[in-house]
Amino acid sequence: MDWKFMIVWVVFFLAVTYLFIAFGGRMRRIKAEKQKAQMEYLERQKKYSYLKPGTLDECPREEVVAAALFHCMRKEDEDFDHYFEQMNHSEKVVYGIYQVTSSLQGQNPSIHSFFLSPATEPYVSTIAEVFEEVGAHELSDLIRAARRFAEIIANDEEDEEDDPEMGDYSRYNFTDFTQEYVALVNSTNLNEKLTEYILAHKNDFYDNEIPSENVEDGDDNDEGISE
Repeated sequence: MDWKFMIVWVVFFLAVTYLFIAFGGRMRRIKAEKQKAQMEYLERQKKYSYLKPGTLDECPREEVVAAALFHCMRKEDEDFDHYFEQMNHSEKVVYGIYQVTSSLQGQNPSIHSFFLSPATEPYVSTIAEVFEEVGAHELSDLIRAARRFAEIIANDEEDEEDDPEMGDYSRYNFTDFTQEYVALVNSTNLNEKLTEYILAHKNDFYDNEIPSENVEDGDDNDEGISE
């Protein structure tokens, strides 16, 4: 075999080996990061599924929204068919906003899915007012217009430029609504508004009864906390 030809193959083999090792190392790091994130998620879920009085004052501020959401998720998991009726107003406010944001997950995300899904139907009629209540006024206007646009499509109505509920969004389609929602969530600091709302209504998120297995060591109650 010609020595030049052999060098080419050796270089090629070394390059492929390097890429394989580098790719394998990157994949292992990604897997490790995913496992770490999943474990942290499960730890927070266990920690905040039940909220005893004082929890929201004690937990880090950046975890307040997550704590309230895990509390609401647990209620949904326990009784999917009736959880909405059993939630108080403050829980519906926070979980309603979460439902809108969750509708943007998956492939080809669109805020339109929030208005179409039977699972989120209970939130639709008041969702604009929900955003208003937490002080997210721009998002409230956007969601009100998106809701009206969903009604226009569902009822095969004429899309009129002077529709008062459409406001400044009369020319928007759901791609526009989706992109604008994401932009406003970031630019208006929605998470901080939710944090302030939850802390102002913290007693509405506390559980009166907590199973003993969810009570941390040091809590003196054999059958759970009850007020």
